[in-house]
Amino acid sequence: MKQGFKIVPVNLGVAGSIYTIQLEEESQTEFDKFLMADDVNNQEASLNRIKSKLIEMSTEYGFAAHYFKESEGRKRDYVSALSDGKLRLYCLRIDNTLLVVGNGGVKTTRTYQEAPHLNASVEDLQRVHDLLMKRIYSGRIHVDHNTGVLRGSMNFFKDQK
Repeated sequence: MKQGFKIVPVNLGVAGSIYTIQLEEESQTEFDKFLMADDVNNQEASLNRIKSKLIEMSTEYGFAAHYFKESEGRKRDYVSALSDGKLRLYCLRIDNTLLVVGNGGVKTTRTYQEAPHLNASVEDLQRVHDLLMKRIYSGRIHVDHNTGVLRGSMNFFKDQK
């Protein structure tokens, strides 16, 4: 992802908040692209279970680590996968109340790195992680750790840090 992006809300639940990424000059978010992809929709049962898990987590349980496969990115980032069968939705699990969902798809290879689309989804989230955490640490973005709501500057322009 070489272009700018913004972080937009998907669902602000009582147990946690879900956000996603919208790239500059694109009308769809990364989560919308995931939901509308043909290969994802061919996995209808898995997709429905992932959507149900997201709703349950944001309204009842929060985003506990045991729901996610944590080893999807580098050791220093928060990239994880919400999976069902071969279907993967890549996410940043910031804490139990805050989740940033990206894109994903059907994993047909041994590792996500072997699938260009899945690898790109993880790399995009790694960049988002780096920039988001810089803003959180600097105080430009505040996380309400009770609700997962983000406040602050959510626009990350191409040449901005």
